[in-house]
Amino acid sequence: MNWKNAKRTVIAVPLSAALLATGAGAVSASGGNNADVPEKVAAPTVETPAAQLRADLSQLLSTHFIYQSEVALQAYHKAEEGGPTGDGLEQAQSQLEVNGEQLTAAVKSVYGQEAADAFDKIFDTQYEDSAGYGTAVANGNQEEIDQVKKELLTVFPTDLGTLLSQATGGNLPKDTAISVLQEHEKDVMQFLDHSIAGDFEAAYAEFNEGYERMFTVGTALSSAIVTQMPEKFENTKAVTPASDLRATFSQLLGAHFYYQTATSVEAYEAAKGEGGEAFEAVSEMQEANAEQMKAAVKSLYGQEAADAFGEIFSTQYEDSEALGEALANGETEKVNEITDQLLNTFAVDLGTLLSEATGGELPKETAISVLQQHEQSTIDILNSYAEGDYETVYNTFTEGHALMFTIGQALSGAIVNQNPEKFAAAPGMPETGMGGMADSGNMNWILFTFPLLALAGALVFTRRKALQE
Repeated sequence: MNWKNAKRTVIAVPLSAALLATGAGAVSASGGNNADVPEKVAAPTVETPAAQLRADLSQLLSTHFIYQSEVALQAYHKAEEGGPTGDGLEQAQSQLEVNGEQLTAAVKSVYGQEAADAFDKIFDTQYEDSAGYGTAVANGNQEEIDQVKKELLTVFPTDLGTLLSQATGGNLPKDTAISVLQEHEKDVMQFLDHSIAGDFEAAYAEFNEGYERMFTVGTALSSAIVTQMPEKFENTKAVTPASDLRATFSQLLGAHFYYQTATSVEAYEAAKGEGGEAFEAVSEMQEANAEQMKAAVKSLYGQEAADAFGEIFSTQYEDSEALGEALANGETEKVNEITDQLLNTFAVDLGTLLSEATGGELPKETAISVLQQHEQSTIDILNSYAEGDYETVYNTFTEGHALMFTIGQALSGAIVNQNPEKFAAAPGMPETGMGGMADSGNMNWILFTFPLLALAGALVFTRRKALQE
């Protein structure tokens, strides 16, 4: 199968465009070239060249983490007798390699062919070792496990961290780059280890942390590049209050899409009696994610809007579970009913709410349309999974995950346009490098706009455990 050419455009991230052109109407929130009119303060916006670089890198890196984790798990199942078969391994590997090529193209657009070739040579070993780790664990080959761990935890982080630090002229500190890459590889391996041990709560807590880490890396790397080459980004900054809002929504929405599709698939497997052991864990993560988004709405628009959002949103993740069960049970009428609710009730209700909340800055019809696209993606993934069409499953997932970043950009842009004064300044934001980001391993410093977000997920898990006890 010549998948490399066929799938190369699955996520056509216009990184080079961010380097060469200004987005329509984009103005720097943190300065820019305003020497001729110093008395005017630039309006905050999510659409600057630097913000776009940050978003592109975060999208590619978070997609990479998802597929690297999937490849490791699928490779384990492929090599292990009994249980899941790992039939989607080849297709997941295809997506991981395409993602690697896109990251290489991103490096080339910034630093040229020689740097891209060096990056590609290093990166090749990483996604090969991801499958190798899963296979070695399944085979119980300790010598092979130790060798792959050495490659992933020592050789790869050192080689790539050194390259990135040198390429950015030291704006991304070498030791910090190596350390965060090691943590990334640990995230992948621990997700696999917890999954095969049947501790899915720990597995998906690890997955969530690893997914967030990719946004931290995307922020740090884009900040380093922009600091190194300010003129290529029109003297805009990767880290501003507006771009932080965009990054926050993109992260929450990207995670939501993953957990929504996982909930449907796991509910399907559980109803079939063929698996679904991770259902409770992914369902809890989906609910925790919804609580975080509800907290974000509250911090911006108050309790009444948050309650309305929560009421609408709860129907969506309940329907995700019900759809998987209905499809497994062959309940065609119920499948059609739930599909209609997701496409024509949930999407309309939420699109209307978001448009009204933003004072029309997010047009109602646009909001409804993009939410319908999102729901259709989750429905198509479940149907394709049930048919064993893993190529369509992963193609649709990649496109659906990218759509979450489009929604994050549109929603954050509407909020910033509606409330420019809230995003005009932010004390204490890091300029370059990873700083506290790498140490904390999360995005808490980004969430200064939403003081309740970090607490919301913990509250959901605490409440669930109390109910169970």
